[in-house]
Amino acid sequence: MTYSGIEKKRFAQLLEWGTDDDEIRRFFAETRIQLIQKGAKVQNPPHGRPARIRMLVQGMPQATDQVVQKWFGEHLKMLDPTPVGDLLEELRLYEEAGQSPPADDAKQLARSCLVHLFSSDPSADLLSFLRPIKAEESVELPETREVSQPTPTEQNFDTLPEALGRTIIALAEGRDPDEFLSSLPPSIAAFVAGVQAISNSRDDDAQVAMEALDHQQAARTLLTEYSTWKASARSSGVVRGLQMLSFSHPDDVPAFDFDRDEVLAVCTRDSPETTVFLHPFAIRTTDGSWIDLSNDEHSKKLFYSSGDLIAFPGGRDTPRQPNRGEIGIWRVAENEGSNTGHRTNFHIASDKTLVYEVRDVPFDSTNHDAIREYIKHAIGERRTNVMPLLFLLRDQLIVGSPPGKDLSRNEGFDAGLPAWHMLTAFRREGRSFVPGPLPPPPEIYECETLASSLRKLFSGEYWDTEKPTKALTRKLQDLIASGESKLSAKRAARLQAELKTIDEHEEAMSALLDEVMRTPQISVRIDNLVKEKASLLAEQKEQLHKSIQELEQKQTEFLETQRQAEKEQKAVAPAIAKAIRGAFDQAKADALGTLGEVAVFKTLIDELIERPGPVVGTYEHQLGPMDSRGGTSNIRSSVVVGQPIVNTLRALEVTPKAASAIEAVGTMARECGLMLIVEGLAGRVAAEAWLHEGDTSGVVFECGFGETDDRVIRAALGDTPVSLAILDANLSPFDVYARPLIDAMLRRLAGIQDPLFETRVLLSTVEGSAALPLPTVAESLSLRVYLDHIPVFLQESEAEAWLEEIEDMEEPTEWFAKLWKPAKNKVLNYLRSLPVEETATILAALEVGKSN
Repeated sequence: MTYSGIEKKRFAQLLEWGTDDDEIRRFFAETRIQLIQKGAKVQNPPHGRPARIRMLVQGMPQATDQVVQKWFGEHLKMLDPTPVGDLLEELRLYEEAGQSPPADDAKQLARSCLVHLFSSDPSADLLSFLRPIKAEESVELPETREVSQPTPTEQNFDTLPEALGRTIIALAEGRDPDEFLSSLPPSIAAFVAGVQAISNSRDDDAQVAMEALDHQQAARTLLTEYSTWKASARSSGVVRGLQMLSFSHPDDVPAFDFDRDEVLAVCTRDSPETTVFLHPFAIRTTDGSWIDLSNDEHSKKLFYSSGDLIAFPGGRDTPRQPNRGEIGIWRVAENEGSNTGHRTNFHIASDKTLVYEVRDVPFDSTNHDAIREYIKHAIGERRTNVMPLLFLLRDQLIVGSPPGKDLSRNEGFDAGLPAWHMLTAFRREGRSFVPGPLPPPPEIYECETLASSLRKLFSGEYWDTEKPTKALTRKLQDLIASGESKLSAKRAARLQAELKTIDEHEEAMSALLDEVMRTPQISVRIDNLVKEKASLLAEQKEQLHKSIQELEQKQTEFLETQRQAEKEQKAVAPAIAKAIRGAFDQAKADALGTLGEVAVFKTLIDELIERPGPVVGTYEHQLGPMDSRGGTSNIRSSVVVGQPIVNTLRALEVTPKAASAIEAVGTMARECGLMLIVEGLAGRVAAEAWLHEGDTSGVVFECGFGETDDRVIRAALGDTPVSLAILDANLSPFDVYARPLIDAMLRRLAGIQDPLFETRVLLSTVEGSAALPLPTVAESLSLRVYLDHIPVFLQESEAEAWLEEIEDMEEPTEWFAKLWKPAKNKVLNYLRSLPVEETATILAALEVGKSN
């Protein structure tokens, strides 16, 4: 009976594709006693991957299902398993086509399927798909050859079993011999598995193998002696390859020093940029020890309440946001204004310390060409990989990537690869990782191409004036690299040995070059290439000459056209000035109906008609009620006595809750550096009353009709007032007379403003035929409140949903959609820093315009 009654063939295929052999080996080692108690015959655990999978599929009684589910549910992890619906759809497509998925897709699909299958509540649709349609369906699993126990008269000591021979070779080459153990007698298989476990420091597996040899005392004694010797070698520092880190498991909330400790975390979401989250799964303390956080309860208690960290959008002093699936090491800090009402209260506070993914290379370090091609292929197919790579060779040498080199090309290997004999590592989701920073490499591993070695040789300083020509050098390099010389393996090896000798002896290189230069085919080929190149260059020169002539002709024609246009323009200017003057007079007569035209045409008249230039000097800040243009704008101090803005709003018959909401919007506008637009019958009164900040008051600018001069606003800003109220701001074109204010607001929101510009800006607007619409740029830098409408207040759950969904909405709320992007980011960060009930109040005050 298979696990949960699923089909044997499918279960075996899922285990083959979706698990790492280390995971299955650990399962039998850690649950052997429990399995025996449930009736499984694993007193002698299976050896070799095929035998282990076969035991899981065929040898487990139904009583062991709970043990299997619990162990794999806790240890078989995956960052982003494919959803069940998509998983079943893809698996059915492959089954209908009668094809197996590619290796990468197969691992993703199979591991996702196993994660869902071993969960505490597996999907009914998934179980239905995996269970056989007919009870009598058979399955063809890879069979283990029965090893007959020969009698003494039948045993032939001159015959070596093939499986034993392959096992010995695998051990000698440093490979895992598990695939051959299932064909060996149990005692031999246990002995070999014990040797492999001791060699790789897997103490639990070694102990299981020794227990299986209780009836073979001689073999058990050998294993014990080998284990003692290996332990002594490790203590003396003779260690190679990856040494797995030991993670301690905390009993309660682990201690964490925010100033010195770091977290090992994986990015679980990377878009939009305001919601980039990471999940920590371990702690690296300042003394170098590691604490396991794989139990989510520990991380939730430490980083309340979700257990996750946030990466804020990038800035000059903000760490780079990671990509989804990226693993790294960061310092952590608590958010400002954090409280238990927020799900995420901590953020990454340092640049990432790199974590390297380790890829196994199935070749020894002596096979330079095979290793180079394997690394090139691995780098080429992982262009979008977010993790830097290290490579573990079969003889346990670890090599990395030199900085700034492209290892998908042969040239990237010219300087050699940094190499280490031992690094510490950890495993996650069946993959191995090395935490940074890496120690300095003790050596450089050379695996460049033969052509690259020849190029280095030709660049030697000892050539002097007899240095070989570039054409000859390139010809030799291309010939060796292309393989067109059709050398046999032995001759290629001899050539490499000869080139090494040439590298060491200048006389040998001279002899080689003399011989090459006497070859007629090479000389003829070089001459032909020179002639072809010369012809090509001559054709290109002729083409360039023709292009220059055409450009000179076009330049002459363009200059003549420009001269004619200037002549016509001079003739047209008086007529334009006369027409604009007439339109201006008509607009003045029409008064309010053509106010926009007045401003535009008057500006044009000032440019086209000669007027006396302004006197150079300082501009008077305090203007009278009428300036030299005859306008009606003026600037003055506030005349309102300071009192809390809520009291003023209550006096204007605004409801208490609405007054508190409007005050909260005003506070957010000030904290985010935005302007506040006050709309309503008493907007002028409220805007001026809002000027008072403690014992200080601000400056009032009363905008008149047709105001186009920006000098008044510029002068007001020059005094750096605490606050500035522009009353009736839409009686004149705001983007004309307030241009200096708009520029200052843009710089402040972009983070490039003068640090002295902290002025709070309020606007009141009017309605009626004289009113102009505020320009888009003003709306994008402002928040708007409404005095004459009562807001519909939101539930806290509605406010939380708004914060989570606003950036993914195709049509966001109108007031939010109008904001400039830096303003949006500041508003979102501010709202997320508030308790949710305050956020709901602010959103209600801003949304009121949508419903009225």
